[in-house]
Amino acid sequence: MIVSDATALIVLINIDEFRVLELFSESITLPQEVYDEVCKKEHAKQYMDAKIKQGFITLCHYEDKQTYKEINFILDAGESAAITLAIEKKMPLIIDEKKGRQFAQMQGVEIIGLVGIMKFLFDEKRLRREEVILLKEKLERSDFRISDTLLEWIVA
Repeated sequence: MIVSDATALIVLINIDEFRVLELFSESITLPQEVYDEVCKKEHAKQYMDAKIKQGFITLCHYEDKQTYKEINFILDAGESAAITLAIEKKMPLIIDEKKGRQFAQMQGVEIIGLVGIMKFLFDEKRLRREEVILLKEKLERSDFRISDTLLEWIVA
């Protein structure tokens, strides 16, 4: 089980590659703020609701409102809620934004981003080289950049 911020969810829904997360984890836990951020578009809401119904995504509330408020002074609502939930549940966190990643790490949260997930799936032979290259191309069309150097690291 892992907590997720919104970016990876939004990007993977938009490029129709959500299976990447399903290959990576048995389930994902989200705070309401992340769900709300992801579901701004009706297509994404329908997708998320289907994944909740399937049991792959679980919504979970954090209890520590004070920690959330302190983090939310620095980061947006979704990142703040995801980090707060990861701290409370002592769970790793999927997060890609640099500032959020740095803050989560300073709080002792184990983090991974979409590139790290791709590397893990390639190393575990859950994604083939061709699939990683196709995924990189789709991600770039969605404004999520992966340099050729990072691509080579993923498939090394």
